[in-house]
Amino acid sequence: DEGKEVRAACAARPSLLMVGTLEPRKGHAQALAAMELLWKEGLQINLVIVGKEGWRTQDLARTLRRHPQRNRRLFWLENASDTLLMRLYAQSTALLAASYAEGFGLPLIEAARHGLPLLVRDIPVFHEVTADHAFFFEDSREPDVIAAAVQDWLTLFEQKEHPSSAALP
Repeated sequence: DEGKEVRAACAARPSLLMVGTLEPRKGHAQALAAMELLWKEGLQINLVIVGKEGWRTQDLARTLRRHPQRNRRLFWLENASDTLLMRLYAQSTALLAASYAEGFGLPLIEAARHGLPLLVRDIPVFHEVTADHAFFFEDSREPDVIAAAVQDWLTLFEQKEHPSSAALP
């Protein structure tokens, strides 16, 4: 029954999955702000974050814990098991990788193993890892950039014209 609520939400509407420890460079705050813009516009979409609280993220963690959409359209799983994470990779609509800087980006590889589409920031390491098997959004600190990218990606997804991660080597 682990994660029953979040898995039900993922089955009910599109869900973006972010995987990794909360850190300033990971872009969680910008992603959340983007989702708030989309929710305000009425878009029915979930943001699922899997990862523990990291350094210099106390304010973000407090915001996530107290957010009005917590356990409705916003899910933060601080202690998800590997089994639940694998289920979320299989059940989510896309992986959102919003990192400003990244060493490698293992969640991209894990997501691709599950055939999960990749919606990623346009940074060199993500190009290196994904080649043309991802949808890239501008490397900007503005939430509306991610919000617009999500809307554009959802349109492509609905038309089955989004980049596929299935052939990622």
